[in-house]
Amino acid sequence: MRALIVDDEKHVRDAIKLLVDWSAFGIDDVLEAADGESAIALIAEERPQIVYTDMMMPNTDGLSLLRWIHEHAPECKTIVISGHDDFEFVRGAVKYGGMDYLLKPIDAGQLHEITEKAVQSWNEDERERLESQMRSIRMNSLRPVYRDKLLSSLVDEPGSYYDAKASFAQEFPELAEGAACRIAVVAADTMHGKLRDKFAAHTDLLLFSLTNICNEMIGEPRQGFAFRYWNTHYPIALLVWSRPERLPQLLESINDGLHRTFQARVEFGVGDAHPFPAGAKRSFAEAETALRHRNLLKRTAWIHPFDPNEPSRSAELHFSDFDDQVRLAIRSASKEKIEEAIRGWIERVRSTNAVTMEHLDLWKHEFQVLKSRWVKEFFPGDDAEKRLPLESADLPIPLNDRGELSLERWQEEMTDSLVRLAELVRKAAQQENNLIYDIAKYVQSRLDSDISVQEVAAHFYLSREYVSRRFKQEFGETISDFILRHRMERAKTLLLNPSLKIAQVAHMVGYDDEKYFSKVFKKAVGATPAEYRRKPGD
Repeated sequence: MRALIVDDEKHVRDAIKLLVDWSAFGIDDVLEAADGESAIALIAEERPQIVYTDMMMPNTDGLSLLRWIHEHAPECKTIVISGHDDFEFVRGAVKYGGMDYLLKPIDAGQLHEITEKAVQSWNEDERERLESQMRSIRMNSLRPVYRDKLLSSLVDEPGSYYDAKASFAQEFPELAEGAACRIAVVAADTMHGKLRDKFAAHTDLLLFSLTNICNEMIGEPRQGFAFRYWNTHYPIALLVWSRPERLPQLLESINDGLHRTFQARVEFGVGDAHPFPAGAKRSFAEAETALRHRNLLKRTAWIHPFDPNEPSRSAELHFSDFDDQVRLAIRSASKEKIEEAIRGWIERVRSTNAVTMEHLDLWKHEFQVLKSRWVKEFFPGDDAEKRLPLESADLPIPLNDRGELSLERWQEEMTDSLVRLAELVRKAAQQENNLIYDIAKYVQSRLDSDISVQEVAAHFYLSREYVSRRFKQEFGETISDFILRHRMERAKTLLLNPSLKIAQVAHMVGYDDEKYFSKVFKKAVGATPAEYRRKPGD
């Protein structure tokens, strides 16, 4: 927020500045004016939210200033601080919306109290203004949406102009076939932090406000039209048909207006001028290209004209080059190893000195592809993809407060994502080890029945291939060999009991056919069951 102190005595302005705890009220900019005339100029330029004013001043007095604010900046909250206890002054302050009339010498407690009320009142009004704007969007949405769709269709397919030629003539009578037209697009992906924070929960309201400001700056008679483009991640475009060579200057004016209103600017990509309607699509594509080729690490300009002679910045660095290092770090389940691997990647990115949107899209795609590959490697079951941590496929660009690419935040995002994956790998490995031992116990409990690998897999709701592979990885033998070995060990123990017949022993270890049991036993032990029973010492 901003405040303005208006008084012809400097020591009074200094006193007010000292008595108010500005930061406690969220006021980070305090302006000063020595009279009403200079105050009017400052209010028109800086749009402060709160104005403290004296009444008796040279040039334009306090009453005239209040009248001007009431007419031209009614959202301002005004507080009168005067040395004159005059009824006419008090009545004028009330008439023109003054919140209070304080007498000099200034009482610090009163000043703090009325400042708090003024801030609360302005915040409440601001919320009402936002809600009113939202209502206005809903009430007046049909015609703007229709215009947006007309122009969006034109950009996608210039031939649509001829199908809707009558509508274009009605909505945009200034547009003429064959006239030069030029398109600029707003870079919503690198929008300034103040804009993003102000409209954090109201993206539609932000885009609505930006579009309206652009159209207000275009002015009358219309030089062009700003519209919502629905088909890409560049949601606002400006089509200009009058003096298209001056589009960059118009965009500078729009940014100045945005800065006065929101203390923020936006980046624009600008295409070349081409004949309407066929050239609209080409100009839009050029504007997109200009934004995709800009350096996200360091902003050098707010306006980015398309340059057909600009050398291509192909990506010489690939995240896939770090495949082994990152994969091993994930396998280790060590946060420190993952941080080290990603830090190495970020340092390589930083050394390039320039990162474009094309580079970033490529690297993000490589990151997602490698993650999918690692998941299939770490979780070889049929549901491997379900193991991938849920993340948006179109994550926003990690930005600093200036709207530039923040490698530090990107590093944090990548590290956090892989740490979550590593934790899943660790838990899954632990669960799988427990599961394999549960399978072994289950097999041992079923040695007296006709058990198979397929039955085991079905019991645990796993595929036969997965159970076989993991079992052998853990125990160094197949399930069939494991079953045979434990059956033979149990059979040898049972044969030591002379009261048990061989047929009974065979049945107790899962064989219904005594002859087949004897054959298997001899092959495994080197002697028939009868021979094994007669061996001395056994």
